[in-house]
Amino acid sequence: MSKPFSKFWGNLRKEKWLMLFCFVLAFFAWQGIRRNLGFEVSVSDILVDVDVPEGVAVWEKSTHRVNILFRGSREDIRYLNNEQLRVVIPLPNPAYGEDINVKLSEKFLRNPTGAKVVRFSPSDVTVKLDHEGERLLPVKATINGTLPEGLEVDRIVCTPASVRVFGAQQVLDGMESIHTETIELKDRQATFKESIPVALPQAGRMQVDPDWVSVEFILEERSSVQSFENVEVKIMCASGEQRHFNIHPQTISVTVKGQQQRIEQMRSSDVFAFVSCSDLAENTGYDLPVVLDLPQDVQLVKTVPTVVHVDVEN
Repeated sequence: MSKPFSKFWGNLRKEKWLMLFCFVLAFFAWQGIRRNLGFEVSVSDILVDVDVPEGVAVWEKSTHRVNILFRGSREDIRYLNNEQLRVVIPLPNPAYGEDINVKLSEKFLRNPTGAKVVRFSPSDVTVKLDHEGERLLPVKATINGTLPEGLEVDRIVCTPASVRVFGAQQVLDGMESIHTETIELKDRQATFKESIPVALPQAGRMQVDPDWVSVEFILEERSSVQSFENVEVKIMCASGEQRHFNIHPQTISVTVKGQQQRIEQMRSSDVFAFVSCSDLAENTGYDLPVVLDLPQDVQLVKTVPTVVHVDVEN
C-alpha cells in the first residue's frame, strides 16, 4: 500500500467521528433543502384558451380545463389556484376544419409563481378551427327550482329579447337561441326582475353583445279549469208574469277557471245560469243568450250551448 494512501486511511480512522458528524450534517441539510424545494401540489380546472388570429374562431376543443401537478418550494405552491393560472395555446397559422393536436408544455402556462410543472392531465389538446361568424339569437331564461304552492309563471320577458353572438360559424349555424345563467325560482312570492349574464356555450370561444340581460318573471296564482255538466238554465222574468216559458235545452255545460283552491271547492250549485225574459212582449219563440252569475274571482271560459230557445205562450 502506497504511503499517501496509508496516510489518508490513517487520518480517516483518526477523524472518524468528525466524518460521521459531517455525514449527519449533510443528511439533515439535504432534508431541509428537500422540504423547501420538493413540495408537490395538484391544481384542478385550469382554463385552457386558444389564441387565434382575427377572423378565426375555435370550432371544437377536446378539453376546456386541465389539471396540473406542480413542484416547488413552500412559498411557490402555497398560493397556487386555478384563478391565477391559465393555459394559452397560440395557433398563428390556423388550418380550417382539421384536427390540430397540441402537446401541452410549460411554455403555454401563464404562471405568476416559481412553481414548476411536473405533468399535465390530459397531456394534450385537440383543436378544430373555423371562420368566425355572427348571428342575432333570441334569449331564453334558464330556471331552476319550483315556485311556492299556488303560484305559476304566467310569462317571462327578456330585455333585450335578442343578443348578437360571435363565434365559429359551424357552431352558430346549429344554434336556435342562447340562454341566461340559472335563475332560482324557490321562495319567490311575486313578480320579479333580475339582471343576469348570458351563458356562453362550451363549444369554442364565443362572445355576446350585450353579455347581460334583464329578465322579468310575471307570476300569478295558479289557475285551474273545471267543467260543470247539466247546469239548469233559469227563467228571469218580470214580477207578476203569468205566461209560460219553455226552454230548450233546459241544461247546459259550463267551463270556468280560477285559483286552483277556489275552483276545487266549487260545486255545480255555485253556477247560476239564466235567460232574461222580462222584455219579451210577444208570445212566440226566441233564441236568447245564456247569462252566467259566477262566484267572485272565478272566470267563465265557455258555455255549451251559448244560446237557448225559449217559447213564450199563455
